[in-house]
Amino acid sequence: MINKINWKAFILPLVLGIGIWLLTPFKPGEISPVAWHLFAIFIATIVACVTKPIPMMGTTLIGITIATMTGIFSMDEVASGFGNSTSWLIAMCMFMAAGFIKSGLGKRIAYIFVKLFGKHTLGLAYALTAVETVLAIGIPSNNARANGIMYPIIDNLSREMGSDPKKGTQSKLGSFLIFNEYEIDNITSGLFLTGLAGNMIALGFAKTQGITISWLQWFAASCVPGFLSLLIIPFVIYKIYPPEIKSTPNAHAWAEDQLKQIGKMSMSEKIMGATFILAIILWLVGPHFGIDATEVSFIAVSILLIFGVISTKDMLNESFAWNILIWLSVIMLMSKKLMTLGFFPWFSQVLGHALHGMPWIWVLVILFIVYFYVHYMFPSIATQISALYAGFLSVAIGTGVPPTLAALLLAFCSSIFLSTSPYSSGTAAFFSSTGYVENKDWWKLNAIIGVIFIVIWLGGGLLWTKVIGLW
Repeated sequence: MINKINWKAFILPLVLGIGIWLLTPFKPGEISPVAWHLFAIFIATIVACVTKPIPMMGTTLIGITIATMTGIFSMDEVASGFGNSTSWLIAMCMFMAAGFIKSGLGKRIAYIFVKLFGKHTLGLAYALTAVETVLAIGIPSNNARANGIMYPIIDNLSREMGSDPKKGTQSKLGSFLIFNEYEIDNITSGLFLTGLAGNMIALGFAKTQGITISWLQWFAASCVPGFLSLLIIPFVIYKIYPPEIKSTPNAHAWAEDQLKQIGKMSMSEKIMGATFILAIILWLVGPHFGIDATEVSFIAVSILLIFGVISTKDMLNESFAWNILIWLSVIMLMSKKLMTLGFFPWFSQVLGHALHGMPWIWVLVILFIVYFYVHYMFPSIATQISALYAGFLSVAIGTGVPPTLAALLLAFCSSIFLSTSPYSSGTAAFFSSTGYVENKDWWKLNAIIGVIFIVIWLGGGLLWTKVIGLW
């Protein structure tokens, strides 16, 4: 049986790619023909990732094949591209996430926090916020955390408290908790480098432009806007989207009952917990001993395999990890080559001259806000980062923005821009369709929270990064 292909979705990428290629005689003099041809293939590949005639992995493989056939890359270069450390870091962290879910440790942590802090609705929201924050350190998938661990717990708890979309009682408790979880998931995605695959994708692109940022450097810059957001957002949502139930004394008993049902901590949970703690320690201090973040993730996964917490079958079943390993390696290989051939430096110089006279800080503000709101046009985090991050970063650097500052703030924006549409991510699509939050409320509330995010992460982020000496 032949797989269904969306042939119409090939039209725009082909038109753009061929059109740019045919404009080679009119290219800027500073750009070599090889660089221009790769630019044409790169643009066609990125647009095809948006139109999706076939999945991104297939699209990027076709793109790199064309680049090889036209002599831009050798097969040795292509083969070496699949050794990209950023791609492997994401894949390994996804395997760690599988261990969290399979062992049941994620659920146990959630039940413990609900039991300890869930007597009042706002306190319950903060308890679930704490769980989400802990999980985000080692689970680089907002879908895995929110959809796979947090949603089932919040859904069951809400129904236990008499809040059920099927009965029209979702506003009693569930609507507030579900929307709060969604926004908290967006925050924790940006708080830790390992909180979202997109973070590592962004920094992979930054690395092609000579900017290297460690796990600790990321956290040092994100901690203040991140923790401020974690404190402020639940309270704001509680005020603008209040639950009918203000007290949840039964939550303690419910969580205690759930803990009794899952029983004592299993050996796999203990090993997962110990491995998780070890990974955090190594992410923090590893660079001082020559151990980078990717190596830490390999160590953690190896431990989980040795002790049977996950199996090679579990790893093979993580299709997202293998998918991203392939397409991200290809995109980054193209991006790095464009940098080597001088395309991105030329691009940043040209735009830098165009914005000459404007203070760099205002350029960064404009780029950040545009990058945030343009996500209304993208149904995928990875697609927008792949399409725009490197270009926006080049523009920022070309106008005098300190490179590390530009790389970090634009990367932070790549998680908080999820506070836009019901299609902004897989988590948004799932949460907005559960019946707990009406469509009109989703758009309205996200618009409000989005502005707050910009103020905290851009305004507060700039102030904090000044304090820690990034500019």
